[in-house]
Amino acid sequence: MRSTSPSFSRSSPVLVSPYIHIPDSVDTFNFDTYQIDECFVLKNIAGYLFKQTIKTINYEIDEICLTNFITCVCENYKKNPFHNFQHAVNVLQMTYLLLNKTGLINKLNTHIVLACLISALSHDVGHPGNTNSYEINSMSEYAKIYNDISVLENHHCSLTFKLMEQSELIRHFRHYHYKEFRKTIISCILGTDMSKHPDNLFNFGSINFDKETFSIEDQIIIATGFVHFADLSSPIKNFDICFEWSNRISLEFYDQTVKEEALGLESLPFMRAHDKLTICLNEINFITNISLPTWEVFVSKFKDLSFIIKNVNNSLDKWREMEKIFRGEQYKQFKFLN
Repeated sequence: MRSTSPSFSRSSPVLVSPYIHIPDSVDTFNFDTYQIDECFVLKNIAGYLFKQTIKTINYEIDEICLTNFITCVCENYKKNPFHNFQHAVNVLQMTYLLLNKTGLINKLNTHIVLACLISALSHDVGHPGNTNSYEINSMSEYAKIYNDISVLENHHCSLTFKLMEQSELIRHFRHYHYKEFRKTIISCILGTDMSKHPDNLFNFGSINFDKETFSIEDQIIIATGFVHFADLSSPIKNFDICFEWSNRISLEFYDQTVKEEALGLESLPFMRAHDKLTICLNEINFITNISLPTWEVFVSKFKDLSFIIKNVNNSLDKWREMEKIFRGEQYKQFKFLN
């Protein structure tokens, strides 16, 4: 376990408490927060990741403002089964890991790196536990404000900047780089809208990563891609982790269908995943059509990380094995009833 330095001011918040042990797995692809539900611990893990990054890129920032921002973000995540602060810290950790393992943390401008991590942590802040289609079909306030366009992502992005103002973190970026910093956050958070998935893959795949320097436009594409990849990273981890988050998103989807039924709205069939077989089929479809092609694009650029594809295929194989088991159970039940 990692111990933190005991030197700190008791009157001010700190990024990493001396009383919190940061798991050693935080620097690996199998780190996950699904068994960590204490907000204090999660905030300290987030603080640790920012602190390590600040040290790596040699960036000076008021840690009190950054700590306050992390706290504000945590307090504005809702207690959803999936889109919660645990998920946010997972995406932050994976984004941090991708930046480090690819070496791009040393090739991107410092304000782009920080914008990337801020986006990762806050990309779902204020998420109501519904999809964009629900917001649009129910004519919610969010849909009215954002004119049915990337409704939730626009909400997350707007709230992120409000929380940066509230915590005074924004003042560290009030210089000539601010437009690039702001543009990166907007691109990263709006890029988590799955309707933008094909564009994200195409743009990321078009970059030559052998270069030593990148244009600002390319850096924003890279940051956007990394947050998007991190948001879809459960299948590259151990299967028990993948299984847990699959159950959580299935529960969140099912909760939405209950609300849709009450409002007389149509539900997408795959969201009514209230049995194990349907969850398996949904995951097999998602990994086959989304996860695997996504990570294939990533690994084509960073071949040293090719084990990621093996991990995704392992998850897919596990889901297929479970599908056979659950189909067998359904057959037995059908045979018994008849």
